[in-house]
Amino acid sequence: MARAASAQSAPLVLSIDVGSSSVRAAAHTADGDPLPGSEAQIASSFDTTPDGGVQIDADALFDRLAQAIDVTLQRLGPQAGSIQGVGASVFASSVLGVSTSGEPRTPVYTYADTRCADDAAILRQEWDVAASYDRTGTPIHASYLPARFRWLRRTQPHVVRQVARWITFGEYAAQRLFGRPCGLGLSLAAWSGMLNRRELDWDLATLGALNVDPGSLGAIDPAGQPLSGLADPWRQRWPVLADIAWYPALGDGLCSNLGTAPDEADAIVFNIGTSAAVRALVPGPVRSVPAGLWEYRVDRSRSLLGGAESNGGIVVAWLRDFLRGLQGDDPDDAIAHLPPDGHRLTVLPFLAGERSPGWDDSARATIHGARLNTQPADLLLAGMEAVAYRLAAIYDLLVPVIGEPHVVHVSGGAPQRSDRWTRILADVLGRPVIRSAVAEPTSRGAAIWALQALGHAIPSDHGTDGDQPFEPNPAHHAIYQEARARQRRLYQRMAGAGGLDSH
Repeated sequence: MARAASAQSAPLVLSIDVGSSSVRAAAHTADGDPLPGSEAQIASSFDTTPDGGVQIDADALFDRLAQAIDVTLQRLGPQAGSIQGVGASVFASSVLGVSTSGEPRTPVYTYADTRCADDAAILRQEWDVAASYDRTGTPIHASYLPARFRWLRRTQPHVVRQVARWITFGEYAAQRLFGRPCGLGLSLAAWSGMLNRRELDWDLATLGALNVDPGSLGAIDPAGQPLSGLADPWRQRWPVLADIAWYPALGDGLCSNLGTAPDEADAIVFNIGTSAAVRALVPGPVRSVPAGLWEYRVDRSRSLLGGAESNGGIVVAWLRDFLRGLQGDDPDDAIAHLPPDGHRLTVLPFLAGERSPGWDDSARATIHGARLNTQPADLLLAGMEAVAYRLAAIYDLLVPVIGEPHVVHVSGGAPQRSDRWTRILADVLGRPVIRSAVAEPTSRGAAIWALQALGHAIPSDHGTDGDQPFEPNPAHHAIYQEARARQRRLYQRMAGAGGLDSH
């Protein structure tokens, strides 16, 4: 009985993770660890259209969020009374238009929606790109809101006229839960591409060029003050959550870094899921954002600096589906007998266009060097290596800012399922990498943010049990240096040839 009473009184936080493939909820202890048995996962997916649309219905997504909370609270039972706060992660970037009463007038548009690629190209011609980059820390690209707003005004003016406010999905969820417009945290505001990274408010030059009224956007809260006081019917549905602290939703990239290496000042984190990214928490704002990277402000003193690729684990999934003979095989088993770059293939893995560092919306995948004796396993290995080369290009831009020494962490489902891919990363970089054992870093990161705001200190080395170091092979590193050079040459040759646009 004494143990049960102690467990019920131990402080907990609720973590909510709204991702592209599911909505998760779980309770986490004061050390940031998920409480076994509390996890809920509700499947979700974006709707796609033939013209490049990637969107989702706001109310359907909110219903999945509420369902995930229901399941976690039910599984917690009496322990739910120990929840002190709620942290949340939401995929970035997202935007939807709502009416004066808060009703959706558009779907939730996501970062992966490329219908505004032509509008991004026009803005790059019309605007002072360097000045915009310096103010916002983001390039002009289809994944950010300037191009999205231009596309909406051009293609759906009748819809735009019905919209009173443009908000993120995180704001929409908070508005429904608390019955009023709620503040917007810095990390999601920064992901819009319209935050002035020094002033920590909307960039008026950008809004003026787009003819967007600042009053039609959410109020940015640099301090990230919590909300409390759930509105009906949520007070009755979740009484244990009614009056505790709910912290503004964070961007998923920030949460992934916090969940992998919380407050580790010298950490560079590679995350490979469906997409992929290389990020580091740095003092911010940085003096100048390296060309090819982005800076997303986190709070008044820190930024998330790095770059992202739309093509991560999706490349392996596509290759396995395309090369049907490999569908049932474990990827590591399929390529175990192959030496590094023994296939001599050169791959540009841009199945979903390019983000960092070239930011070409129109980039397309290319496989060069195939011969009659090229085997499916060769293509699979070449795809893994190609993704590693692109991530290494982001890493090379990040290292001069971070400096030495630094530690490289690798997280995400793709490396956790593949020792070979993790070794490839170490060999490509030519330095040790540490594979994180954290199963859900994004969910853990949202919990850690809430715990720290509540006054709980999380040691940077907590949760590292099971982390695995991978040492580079110098001979393999030399091979990969030459292979990276081949990829760079192909990248440059494809510029302007139906694929890459140099800028």
